[in-house]
Amino acid sequence: MEFPQWDSAIDHVTDHLNVSSGAKPRDPKLTTLVSRSQLPVYPDPNAPILEAEQRNIVPVSTTFFPGFTFDHLPSDVALLTSDSVFFYAHSHRLLAASDNGFNAMLPQGHMDELDGNPPLLFVPENSAVLNVILHTIYNMSTAQFLPATRTVVDAVDAMTTYGIPAKTYIGPSTPLFLHLLTIAVIHPIEIYALAGSLDIFELAVGASAHLLSYSLPSLTDELAVKMGPIYLRRLVFLHLGRLEALKRHLLPPPPFHRHTTICGAAEQSALSRAWTLASAYLTWDARPDLSTVSMGAALYPLENDLHCEECKRLLRERIGDLVMNWALVKKTI
Repeated sequence: MEFPQWDSAIDHVTDHLNVSSGAKPRDPKLTTLVSRSQLPVYPDPNAPILEAEQRNIVPVSTTFFPGFTFDHLPSDVALLTSDSVFFYAHSHRLLAASDNGFNAMLPQGHMDELDGNPPLLFVPENSAVLNVILHTIYNMSTAQFLPATRTVVDAVDAMTTYGIPAKTYIGPSTPLFLHLLTIAVIHPIEIYALAGSLDIFELAVGASAHLLSYSLPSLTDELAVKMGPIYLRRLVFLHLGRLEALKRHLLPPPPFHRHTTICGAAEQSALSRAWTLASAYLTWDARPDLSTVSMGAALYPLENDLHCEECKRLLRERIGDLVMNWALVKKTI
């Protein structure tokens, strides 16, 4: 949607900005307040002086500001978000990233100015979401803005609306891909579901490494539908596979050694039974993220009841092998 009048758009912005109260942009890293005269818009010369003073500043993106150049070209299109922040971009960059003319808002070819002003487009997204979208299109990182996980997910979802192939812009080593991996440390299931919805396997693998402690019964229907059956199955099988591997590696007790005068079949069988009981304790409430510390805490105390040095040695070796094998079990989908 294009605003026919720049003045009406700016009036709308300043109407919702209480300058006299000293209000500031919610995120100073994302937006700044600039004089209306700094915008490529001509103020109404007939406006009363008092009104002009009250309406002399508007919030503008700190990255996509008036005069922002790219490929040695000045910005030629302005976007106004739902929370009344201006962004200045380049139509050729937006069109190159979009397969639907940026949701049919941008015509192909040269952008004609309106009364000496760049075309003004209204977008329904808020400034935080549009900031992520534009940074992605320009192949720039948004990490310095610390966008919330919900903001990033909403931005990626909104790319479909603007004909931007998200999978292309979230390829390995891209700024958004690396940022999503960082977010996945704290919010892995949200990023995993996003990766599944876009079939970005590399991102799903990275997120799944942080899902070993995730309780599958707590998975919501919304997230399950979003990630799709293939990635849901992979996540379930990751958990089940690790639990089966744990049981498999725990099952064999320490090996027997040659009988001695102080340690025969009865004594060594007692160690095997103790191992079986300790293993049952571990597997009863086992989790895919079981730590090697928990393993050691359950198994090393078995040595306290042993009097045979050879049995102690074999027990320590068996625990060492178990810990090593458990560490080698696959941790990602």
